[in-house]
Amino acid sequence: MKSSEKKKLYRRFLEKELNAAELDEFFLLVENGEFDLDYLDMMPAVEGQKMEIQVIAEENPVIASPVKIRPVFRLFIKVAVAASLLLVSTLGYLAHRKAESLKQQTSFTTVTVPVGSVKIITLTDHSVVTLNSGSVFKYPAAFAANNRKVFLIKGKGFFEIAKDKHRPFTVYSAKLSTTALGTSFTVENYKNYQLEKIRLYTGKVEIGSQQKGFTALRLTPGQQYSQVGDAGEKSVFDKIGQIKPYTEDGTLEFDNTSLTEALAQVASYYNITLQFEKQDLKGFAINGRFRNEPVKDVLKTLLFTHHLKFKKIPEGYVIMN
Repeated sequence: MKSSEKKKLYRRFLEKELNAAELDEFFLLVENGEFDLDYLDMMPAVEGQKMEIQVIAEENPVIASPVKIRPVFRLFIKVAVAASLLLVSTLGYLAHRKAESLKQQTSFTTVTVPVGSVKIITLTDHSVVTLNSGSVFKYPAAFAANNRKVFLIKGKGFFEIAKDKHRPFTVYSAKLSTTALGTSFTVENYKNYQLEKIRLYTGKVEIGSQQKGFTALRLTPGQQYSQVGDAGEKSVFDKIGQIKPYTEDGTLEFDNTSLTEALAQVASYYNITLQFEKQDLKGFAINGRFRNEPVKDVLKTLLFTHHLKFKKIPEGYVIMN
């Protein structure tokens, strides 16, 4: 960049006319030490040459009379100008970066996983999220300085959280929030069926809620918390010491799972609506493993054992006795 262009850039910086790209260019010149030299070149080059000193007040600029500057004072002025420019540039840079950071924290990406697929996302803090078929997940372009917040709008996600003792990681689902510093766990949110579930594999998590009167609770590896409506239950899903690392390959797997929960998972997985009465299915549990099979075949298998039927409707299926 030519010297005249740099001087023009500096003038526009003082008048707050630069856009984001030009601000980055300006700060880079300052950091590299190039801009200071260009600016100082505007000082008189000949010893003893007359110069005009402009004292800028907040409201009324005052132009001083021409004076002769001795070499030692000329050097002092150059140093002062350089220091002032560095201070102004630093403050401007910090303000610019703070504004950019806030913009990123409020800029969210929403991911919807296609039916039959799995989506793996690496977040800016190096945490990894594995999302199951039909899931919807929202996360910011950058995390705040004191927390990390993401949102599982629906479906199921496995979270492997990068450790950061200064910034707890929180997953918000329908009514619950799951907070960890560094651990691995699953969160399931089937909002249409008022069903949420958290399973902990490693580390510790604390579960909170938006509902009044909810007492925060902690899980240890092998424990899970399930909530249907406003009623929740803490239980053990595996024996301590026998917990296998969780992997998600797009498979629907049920191990003595309540039929209500299984149908909620199927509805989310295939992104359809399943209508049923929870009371009619109370006490029913199923086992099975399915991967990319037609939803009609999955329902036949799940409902056959309990002699239940289903019929097609435009948005999905109705489950009947």
